[in-house]
Amino acid sequence: MDNNWKSYNTWIAHFDVIGFKYKIDNEDRSLYLDVLKDSIDEVLQKLQKQTTHFESLVNYTFYADTFIIYATSPDDSGYPEFINISKDFIRNCILKRLPVRGAVSYGNLIIGHNSKIIMGKAFLEAYEYCEDQNWIGLILAPSASKRLTSLNLIPLNLGFINQDIPMRKFSIFDEEVYAYQFINGSNRHECYLLPMLKEMQQRAPKQDKVKFTNTIKFIERHYKIHNSLQIDGE
Repeated sequence: MDNNWKSYNTWIAHFDVIGFKYKIDNEDRSLYLDVLKDSIDEVLQKLQKQTTHFESLVNYTFYADTFIIYATSPDDSGYPEFINISKDFIRNCILKRLPVRGAVSYGNLIIGHNSKIIMGKAFLEAYEYCEDQNWIGLILAPSASKRLTSLNLIPLNLGFINQDIPMRKFSIFDEEVYAYQFINGSNRHECYLLPMLKEMQQRAPKQDKVKFTNTIKFIERHYKIHNSLQIDGE
């Protein structure tokens, strides 16, 4: 077994599936697990394809209800691919009716035993901020936004916003926490993820419905729609 350990500073995203334990404990387990496995198969198939394409820059692992995506380089060369894959991952999960929340951090990551063991300060921060969210969304934890600032990159210009973030323990007014706006390029229609979120909200257990409500309200408030069309000659 290759049990070599690697320790370096890098980017990591921690995602978990909302309501996983409740579903397993309280619903028809065989039916739910079949649906869950199909959803996971589909999102992992796309994730595997993307990480294979950028195998020298980004990798992933998963267990139970948790998905980990991380940059494999000890510098920032893999950041663009890493963040694009992370954004695409949460959008694809929602499309497949797999509600997840995620957090991105930057810092020390320790990997060993063929990437089967992952730990370190960056992992811990991503885990804590992921668990603290009360919605289906993706945020930049303080270490990530600080790293971007040090690279002269402004989160507000990268599809993130520091408003109306549904947090619990940590301050919702933390200036170093930013939330992904679910925007991918120029949009002329409402967010295509809303129908899936509303559908999942209807089926969600009572204690989780607020998470979908928070997500829908956030998107409706911050998803920018460009209605103006360019007219030749103007």
